[in-house]
Amino acid sequence: MKKIVFMLAAMMLCAFSLSAQKEVKLRFGVLGGFNMTKWNGDGFLPDYNSETKEGITPTTFSKFEDAGFTPGFHVGALADMVINDKWSIQPELLFTFEGSKVAKVTESFEVKESKYTALFIKIPLIVYYNILNVGPGQLSPGVGPYFAGAVGGSGDEGDTFGPKGFDEFDWGLNVKVNYEFQKFASGLFAGAYFAQGFTTSKTTGFGISVGYKFQYWKYLKKVYNTGVLEYNP
Repeated sequence: MKKIVFMLAAMMLCAFSLSAQKEVKLRFGVLGGFNMTKWNGDGFLPDYNSETKEGITPTTFSKFEDAGFTPGFHVGALADMVINDKWSIQPELLFTFEGSKVAKVTESFEVKESKYTALFIKIPLIVYYNILNVGPGQLSPGVGPYFAGAVGGSGDEGDTFGPKGFDEFDWGLNVKVNYEFQKFASGLFAGAYFAQGFTTSKTTGFGISVGYKFQYWKYLKKVYNTGVLEYNP
C-alpha cells in the first residue's frame, strides 16, 4: 500500500506540473464498468495431461495453474487533462474487484478448481490520442501504466494473499479506447481496455466502462482566463 501512496503522490506532482502550462485544461469525471481477470504467473504449474498427470511432480502439487477468467467490476473517478486538440492525459483512481479461477493440484494429484477474489485500489495513467469528429463524438485510443494495491481478498482455499497466494501489489500496462459524445449527451463516454500485469501473478484483464466528464466550471473563468482551469464552453 505504501507503493500505491507513493505512485499517487508522483501522479499528483505530474498533474501540477502540467497545470503550469497555459494550454492545458482540466475537467473531472466518474466511471464504472465490468471486467474479467485471471492470474497466471510464473509460479503456476505448466500444462499437464489431466488423465496421466504427466508433468506433475510431488514438488509442484501446492502451486497453481490458471484455469479461467473471473468476472468483476470497477468504479471510480478521473481527471482529464487536455494538452491540445490531439493529446490528453487521464489519471484515474479506481476500486476494482478482480479474481481468477485456478486449478489446485492436491497431494494425491487430484485437480480441484478454486476461485480467488480481491479488491484493489488501482491507479491507471493513460495518454490518449484524440481523433475529432468521428460521428457525433471523439475517438481516443490510449496507452499507459497502471499501479494497484490490494485492500483484501479471499478464496475457496483461504487467504488470496497468503504464503502461496498472489501479489498484493500489481503493476502493468493498459491499452484503452474511449469514445466521448460531443454533439449530444456531451460528456458521456464509453470505453474498452486490455491490461497485462508484470508482477509474478501476471494479471491479465479486459473490461468495458461507461462514465461522464463534467464540463469546465463556469465560475472559474472569473479567476483564470487561461491555463489548467480555463473555461471553454
